[in-house]
Amino acid sequence: MKSIFISRINILLAIFLMACNSQNDKKLEQALERAKENRQELEKVLDHYKKDSTKLAAARFLIENMPYHFTLEQYYTSPRKEKYRPDITLFDGFQSVKRHCDSLTNRGYRIETHYKYDISKLNSSFLIDNIELAFAVWKKPWAKNVSFTDFCRYILPYRAQYEEVSNLRKEFMERFLPLLDSADVKTPLEACIVLRNEIEKMVRYEDTGLSLYPTISETYRSGIGTCEGLCNFIAYAMRSAGIPVIIDQTTWVKMDRGHCWCAVLDNGHFLSFGENLAPGVHARLFSKTRTLRPAKVYRLQFEPNLTEDYGKNDDGYAVSFKNPLIQDVTTEYLDKPTTIKVTIDMDIKENKRSNQVYLCNFNYNKWTDIALGYRKDSICYFNDVVGDNIFMVADVPDGNSLRFITAPFYVSTEGEIHKFIPDIQNKSSYTIHKRPEGYKEQHTLSYWDTQHKKFTPIEYVSETDTTLSYNNIPGNALLWLYIPIHMYNQRAFFLENDSMRVY
Repeated sequence: MKSIFISRINILLAIFLMACNSQNDKKLEQALERAKENRQELEKVLDHYKKDSTKLAAARFLIENMPYHFTLEQYYTSPRKEKYRPDITLFDGFQSVKRHCDSLTNRGYRIETHYKYDISKLNSSFLIDNIELAFAVWKKPWAKNVSFTDFCRYILPYRAQYEEVSNLRKEFMERFLPLLDSADVKTPLEACIVLRNEIEKMVRYEDTGLSLYPTISETYRSGIGTCEGLCNFIAYAMRSAGIPVIIDQTTWVKMDRGHCWCAVLDNGHFLSFGENLAPGVHARLFSKTRTLRPAKVYRLQFEPNLTEDYGKNDDGYAVSFKNPLIQDVTTEYLDKPTTIKVTIDMDIKENKRSNQVYLCNFNYNKWTDIALGYRKDSICYFNDVVGDNIFMVADVPDGNSLRFITAPFYVSTEGEIHKFIPDIQNKSSYTIHKRPEGYKEQHTLSYWDTQHKKFTPIEYVSETDTTLSYNNIPGNALLWLYIPIHMYNQRAFFLENDSMRVY
């Protein structure tokens, strides 16, 4: 009886959405106009479902949001302009693929990147098949209580991020549904746990050696991938089985580069999971492990969040977290985000184009923007940021490149600020231990020069096989030990009580 009631509620909601859409036909028409020559294909989908209000609402959802989605198509081109993408399943591991790609480069091959927008490329047959298959799994016991809105957002979509659109949905259904049926799962969380355990037998984290954006087919056939390839595959597989799943991501602030993972929607809440980490365990590990605590977490949605103010007062600087498909979900992961209020350290005129400012973290040997804030007079504000990290603030007055307007600073978990403005007159001594794996390599200790906005080398006074000693380190300085051969995870640090605090 309950399932019949829920089904009726979902149908009523779909009809309500259709009524709303009658007032919002402008959005659909704009999408159809963007389709240009592909408009007829999209209209075939709408016409196909004109007598089924629920599926028509789902079709509209896809079409209206398709202009925001694209395939990041990458391949090699030969000197004769021939397209080529290596099949990683034909090679014996990372080194074999890498040697092959290096040989291509040496022979004059170059990587080309193209953006193929869904609105102008996807045909009616693909979209109708996707809708039918999605509705088929929505009837499953673990999916039937998923609302129509959540179904559209987290089961219906045919892509996870920017991967090549896949035709594997039916194959995945046929492979995974018997497993879930036999497990007698009743909720999205139960289904996710069972399927995740199966997927872990199929794919694992491993660099493929191919420096092209991964496809779901590559990950599926090879059984390996980095976090982005694995997430795209997992999200697509989960949705194919009627499990509402999304992808979340971060830029690390105590390690280099970034990471992405999946989250399952269960009973109104998202539960993250990742490699060897089950839902419920994954997010707790983030909170408890110092190096894994991100400062910001973002979620990539299929449906954009376009507020009335979106795009206004924008400085023109292109960055991922301005994407209307990106949602800030930091507070879902970490219990102590704070508001950062930091004063600028430059005598500059206000940027008349925009009051936007960027929170930056030192990542992979450069300052990388990780969050958007705003400036009011001489104070910059950033909401919901996790502290115990080192940042610096920049603006973009020319619309192209970051201009740093504060000194680097440490922010505590409570939002207290300590700026690293080097005191050249008050120098200290310290002995640096060389990295064990690079004793024979050149080690360069530098401090962040707030006047010249760069790391400036410091001369050592003595050296041994394992140490470098200094007597001229500026007081209150942010430091960086650089080893050219070891580019990864060379983090900034500062000295406190004769010890290094590394971030």
